[in-house]
Amino acid sequence: MRAPLLLLFLCLLAAVRAAAADVTLRAGAAHEDITPEPEVLNWVTGKAYGSVLDRLNVHALVLDDGHTRALLVRWDLTDVSESARDEVRQRVGEALHIPPENILVHASHNHSAPWTPSYRGGVRGKERDTWWAIRHMPAQNDFPPFSRWMNRLLEASVAAARRAAESATPASMWIGRVDVSEYLHNRRPRAPAWGLAGKPPPPVTVSQPDWHPEVLQAGASFGPLDRTLALVSFRDANANTVASLFHVACHAVSIYPSNPALSADWPGAASQTISAALGGEAVFLQGCAGDINPWRRGSAAVAEMAAGFAAKTRLAARYSVELAAAPLQFGRRVIELPLTPVAKQRVGADTVAAEIQVITCGPLALVALPGEPMTELNLAIRERSPFPQTLVLGYSNGNGVHYVGMPGEKARGGYEAGVAGAGTDECGTLLVNAALDVLNEMFARVRPTVSR
Repeated sequence: MRAPLLLLFLCLLAAVRAAAADVTLRAGAAHEDITPEPEVLNWVTGKAYGSVLDRLNVHALVLDDGHTRALLVRWDLTDVSESARDEVRQRVGEALHIPPENILVHASHNHSAPWTPSYRGGVRGKERDTWWAIRHMPAQNDFPPFSRWMNRLLEASVAAARRAAESATPASMWIGRVDVSEYLHNRRPRAPAWGLAGKPPPPVTVSQPDWHPEVLQAGASFGPLDRTLALVSFRDANANTVASLFHVACHAVSIYPSNPALSADWPGAASQTISAALGGEAVFLQGCAGDINPWRRGSAAVAEMAAGFAAKTRLAARYSVELAAAPLQFGRRVIELPLTPVAKQRVGADTVAAEIQVITCGPLALVALPGEPMTELNLAIRERSPFPQTLVLGYSNGNGVHYVGMPGEKARGGYEAGVAGAGTDECGTLLVNAALDVLNEMFARVRPTVSR
């Protein structure tokens, strides 16, 4: 019996490998304007934005392996509410016949734009709108400019997805990486536990002229930093770029808070310069940026960062390597994250549901985490992922517990670990472990076709 079983196994293995080799990936991307009217209220000030510095967009990327499709919807907004995720998945899914679990909804975490609307309650206990969105003003759902924008956001997302699907063309997939650490800094340095011979002077902050992001103060050491800009390119048969995903972990806060106008901040400017440099549609993916800021603020810094990223991506594209095509895979896990006592009172529940989503294509894995994860979550997942090209996104498919770090961040204190972080100290580990479980389950399906 052993010989027939071995022969059957080898035949199945050959069939799986042949199916993977026969995959023809198609990719298409598009964008639509989602800029609200300037009369919409700024969540930072509670006053109207008043003007538009530059336009906000929704970007859509469709991937098709001939049997199923994946859709990425990315907004130039602060977050993705759970109810907005559900609305987009329903509307776009119906329009393009894509299952909800194949749709990833992601935000650039842009502070110079509204928080994503809440289209219904009951998703986060009694907390319909996040406390950030309404701490300086009431909910705007019944305010005509905002109500019109709520509808426009969904319509534009469907329109962008339709155009992306219609433009999809056979494409190869490439990846390159480049160091952009000169534009980033971790805003949570590690203070010394002991040994200072006196009280240190007050820290120099980003708003002061003597601020130097490359210099640490008060004997501190640097916090973790992912220095990488990862560039995933989809190229047609003539080697022209159809679309590019560029993944960086860095807060979109260069315009905020000094300029109250609507803006897509540095991710919007970088998308334009990268698209001009490489061709095709450039789509920004925000990493785990809960503790990572741009090195400088203001419009001049945005322009410098955008130009620098364009030059960096040209270099990354030049040294990119092609990835093996394979069928798309989809994984998903919903876990309950425990809340702090203060958050329990606000939400009216002990936990909130958090969705972890994974989409893979051959060696490439997109891991989407909810809320605002700090960079150590990315490093922990990437280091242990069985997929060699793993990109970890924050600000995806819901707000989760907002700021979330690995165990020990609560003890370090600070804004992110205090009122802004609604989850207990174990939440980071729960998210990392759930993501790794999904990744390992998905890798088990393709293990016969790869060698490790």
